[in-house]
Amino acid sequence: MESCRNVLLEFVYREANAQIQNLGIGIRHKYNIDEVIAFALNRLPVMFASTDAGLHIKRQECLAIHADITKITRQALLGVRRDPLREPQPLEDVELANAPYVLLNVQSSLGWQNLMWCDLPKALEDALENAIAKYNSGNLSPRVSKYGALGSRQINSQMYLGKSHNKISVAPESKQKEYDIYMIESRQLVHVLERLVIRMAQNRAQSFPKSDLRFIRLEDVVAQTLNQLPPLYATSAKGIAHLRHYAQMNIGSEVAILVHESMLAVRNASYQKIDPLMFSKIRYEREQALIKVSNLLNQDVKWQNLREVVTDSLDLARSGKVCWVRSPQHEGIKKS
Repeated sequence: MESCRNVLLEFVYREANAQIQNLGIGIRHKYNIDEVIAFALNRLPVMFASTDAGLHIKRQECLAIHADITKITRQALLGVRRDPLREPQPLEDVELANAPYVLLNVQSSLGWQNLMWCDLPKALEDALENAIAKYNSGNLSPRVSKYGALGSRQINSQMYLGKSHNKISVAPESKQKEYDIYMIESRQLVHVLERLVIRMAQNRAQSFPKSDLRFIRLEDVVAQTLNQLPPLYATSAKGIAHLRHYAQMNIGSEVAILVHESMLAVRNASYQKIDPLMFSKIRYEREQALIKVSNLLNQDVKWQNLREVVTDSLDLARSGKVCWVRSPQHEGIKKS
């Protein structure tokens, strides 16, 4: 979840990356960092947080066990080489359904590096203009392009054709660091109990009075529940199936009880105070960006359907169709 994660992830990621880089050049490629991370997380205490305040607390707890993180990550470098659950194939998209993962994929489609949500509307419009410019450029005859509006269109097409290199988001260092941590969630590993806890919490919510539900946030319930369960991270379909079978056979009933208890605890705590969710600024930035994208494309766009919308829009632009509301600076570039 975007605002619910194991805070240890960022610490283990940095440690795993550092240890792999310290290996010889001839051996580094033999390690999949996501497998190293999953191995280590499954042998360290869980530290899920869902709020900015919780994030600060858990980071302090992570710092207190830095020696353990280093030791277990070193063990992971040996463990993943003989891990029977390891497979080279990436996980299916349905297992990685979260906003950071979607943003990572969209930035590749748009030709950006380190794309931030605030950059998305402009990045998409530029990509659409570039796509239709290439189409127009290929369909203009040399004689016609020397005159009038069509000639102007080809000049504009050449302007966009010249912008083929990847763009990079420019932001203050503090914001870039926050995004670096935010985007770690897009890696190829999942906690197999997370979706189960989410589903159980959503079903259990039906038995609560509506007046209580406004005090129960799903992110808080998931974090509190997962902090009471063993870490079960996987990086392959085989690993996910194995761990889910283990969970079903050994802790299924326990999970249901913990979800209900967590919902009660979250409700009671929220009566007193509701802290801002983790990455609240980035979430707000995402919401504002998607509103602009919805207006640009004249359709309802959420992060859940963003990849499909971007792909379809680019395909239309590549075929010469203007499927978006052009900004004033682009209005002069008309499709004949």
